[in-house]
Amino acid sequence: MSEGGVREAMIKAAWMLIAERGLEGMSTREVLARTGAPRGSVYHHFPRGRAELIELAIDHSRQWMQDQIDAIRAQTPQDVVTGYIDIWRRVVEGTDFRAGCAMAGVTTGGHDPAILDRAEAAFNAAADALAARFEQVGLAPAEAAQRATLLVIAAEGAVILSRARRNSEPLALVATRLG
Repeated sequence: MSEGGVREAMIKAAWMLIAERGLEGMSTREVLARTGAPRGSVYHHFPRGRAELIELAIDHSRQWMQDQIDAIRAQTPQDVVTGYIDIWRRVVEGTDFRAGCAMAGVTTGGHDPAILDRAEAAFNAAADALAARFEQVGLAPAEAAQRATLLVIAAEGAVILSRARRNSEPLALVATRLG
């Protein structure tokens, strides 16, 4: 694996660990175990250590969600809702309900204001991207922003409940009721 490939693999492993276990469950030791990278890789690729790795995992999560939202093909507001809920359904079902939202994991386990600010920015970016999609299908900007924020809030709760129940029924309920 190339130098950049190792670094990227470590960022993705940190992202997934946070999505599965929360911020406190993400250790550099586990990142190394998942990637097979040598121990010195952490400080080689991330001079500020775990904090830098967390920041980059948040940035990765933000970009990943932006790409997912951009890929939603929508002609109606219901299509936007369904498309967003389908993203989360793929996450929870694809990991056998072991992973959820990494930003929720960062927020519930985080105490560092800089990390919490970064997580807030990621949540806001998702809501902004959804609002843009709602506007593209005809909603006025204020309504689009409100619906997008409500959708993020509802989806986060549904992801948590889906993981606890180990089924996607809470996500289906959100898709039905918010659509």
